[in-house]
Amino acid sequence: MTDDNAWRELSAPSNEAWDQQAVPWDTRMAEDGNDFHLMLVRPATESLLSINPGERVLDVACGNGIFSHRLARLGAHVTAIDVSPTLIERARARGDSEDDIDYRLIDATSESQLLALGESNFDAAMCNMALMDLADIGPLASSLRHLLKGKARFVFSVMHPCFNSPDAARVVEEVRTREGIE
Repeated sequence: MTDDNAWRELSAPSNEAWDQQAVPWDTRMAEDGNDFHLMLVRPATESLLSINPGERVLDVACGNGIFSHRLARLGAHVTAIDVSPTLIERARARGDSEDDIDYRLIDATSESQLLALGESNFDAAMCNMALMDLADIGPLASSLRHLLKGKARFVFSVMHPCFNSPDAARVVEEVRTREGIE
């Protein structure tokens, strides 16, 4: 078992930063997320998860809960975890009373906190654009084999390095037509 304290020195600043940025992040992402989420991440993740109504799904690093809400609308029983108390609070506030979502304040770098969710408790797990923010993914990887049922699936998305570089530049293509520039 991984020592839960081994990465605390690296995890703490990241965890604190997410909690400090929770309100601006929630405001920016709003109810449905940005275009990147709506057009790229969500359709691919939903397809790979292939949720059946009634399934139990773990949403790791749920943020403001936009994907948790989507999964609940698809009929899943969702356990949504995040290390930020403010993000969990914002996710709850955005929720619908009919959504079947259990929000929990859990650090995904803590194997003991993750394992407290229960052995073979989930049909699927997902982590949307957050693995790259975890100081150590070992505890999550180790825990998932205990948390997931035998034929369960884990779907995650991460930022491609080309979009996460100080040298990245936005490129826009212009097309000149008789009507103007698009």
